[in-house]
Amino acid sequence: MSAGDRTPPLPDPRLDDAALRRASRRGTLALAGREVRRVTRLWSQTILPPVVTAVLFMAVFGGALGGELRQVSGIQYLWFILPGLLITTVTAQAFANASTSLYQARNEGYIDDVLASPLRSAEVVFAYMVGGLYRGWITAALVGACAMPFVEGVANWALALLVLVLTGIIFSALGAITGIWADSFDQQAFVAALIITPLSLLGGVFYNVEELAEPWRTLSMFNPIYYLVDAERAGITGLHESAVWLSVAVAALVAVVVTLWAVRMFRTGRRLRP
Repeated sequence: MSAGDRTPPLPDPRLDDAALRRASRRGTLALAGREVRRVTRLWSQTILPPVVTAVLFMAVFGGALGGELRQVSGIQYLWFILPGLLITTVTAQAFANASTSLYQARNEGYIDDVLASPLRSAEVVFAYMVGGLYRGWITAALVGACAMPFVEGVANWALALLVLVLTGIIFSALGAITGIWADSFDQQAFVAALIITPLSLLGGVFYNVEELAEPWRTLSMFNPIYYLVDAERAGITGLHESAVWLSVAVAALVAVVVTLWAVRMFRTGRRLRP
């Protein structure tokens, strides 16, 4: 057989897989970076309003009302409400960013570019969640920085940060699910305004649930955000009503479940494609 008759060697499939993985990583980072830049560039809409709202809550309830209440369960009232304000801030902002980004991508049609890319479903969901996590955590950090000069400190930094991380994951994943599910802006706004916000405000942010009369005390126990607020309060003040380890364990389980749910919805492509 002459040299010209030789069959050229087949390309190593491992090289193609490695190149695809590199492309997927670059694409994931690019999409996540786009979401982060979107939050940063629109800071007057995404970051400033929730920070101002939380500071006003602290001024009204911690300043004016705190002058009357002084203490709740033996601690300064502003210190008591700070954990709940941090949780509600992360909850609202992580959910809003992920749901809005995905809904706009579907509504304006550029989700097709993402679907045509080599990115896996988990990578796309992760990228959209990064924007929600960034928005939720940066606003919570700013709120905490504003409050720190007026409170006694943080009892357990590790626990406080862990609860905020789990809260961000849960609600950014729920935001991604809502962004995929919603067929209109009204449906998206319905979930945020009539489900997320009431549950947040009724989660024991401004009051001690143990002091409520029945059946309100029992009903509060069915509010999942109550356990996040209670665990965050344990991390910041050391005060808690429920078992902290159980609240954290359930939050971690819920974070895994809703993230996998969001990935599955994206993988099936239902509601993403016309």
